[in-house]
Amino acid sequence: MTELHVLHRRAGEELAATVRKVHDDQLQGPTPCSEWDVRALLHHITWSNLWIGPLVDGKSIEEVRPTLAGDVLGDDPVAATLLGLDEASNAFERAGDRPVELSRGTTPATIYCFERMNDLVVHNWDLAAGIGVDVQLDEECMQVALDGFRPFEEEMRAAGELGPDVAVPDDAPLQTRYLAFFGLRTDWSPPPLRQD
Repeated sequence: MTELHVLHRRAGEELAATVRKVHDDQLQGPTPCSEWDVRALLHHITWSNLWIGPLVDGKSIEEVRPTLAGDVLGDDPVAATLLGLDEASNAFERAGDRPVELSRGTTPATIYCFERMNDLVVHNWDLAAGIGVDVQLDEECMQVALDGFRPFEEEMRAAGELGPDVAVPDDAPLQTRYLAFFGLRTDWSPPPLRQD
């Protein structure tokens, strides 16, 4: 298997390609993440990525949290998101398997990297759908994520961590099966505009 930090870098670069397609007039548009518009999704991605460097370098959650309060995107959401993606990949490349303090407790950096890699892949599709472009997700990243999470599906679904159950055929394309596992439908489309 390709090393996880390499997969993370690849997932980040592919997400970055989608981020570069975001236009200012799309920032308030809906995404498959019903609670987030495009800008809020970019904020989530960036905020999550900006934790990684300080945490893998040994800082505590209490030390990092105040530095990430408020809006981390500033006046240029695309540039901020691209910078966060690059910084996250750089951090995992230097982290090795050192222990990292997360909210759930001390975790090997490789596990953190695996989880963050998957988040980038999922949100690449979310963002692409939100701005109306097609994206082909990385097959190795998707398969590694499915293989890693599938043994915990029952617990994750019970905890509400996978979204709604989406039934797809066993012979459906990998991307369809991958997205379905995380509660996403490939036929998602933005809701119609309200006519007031």
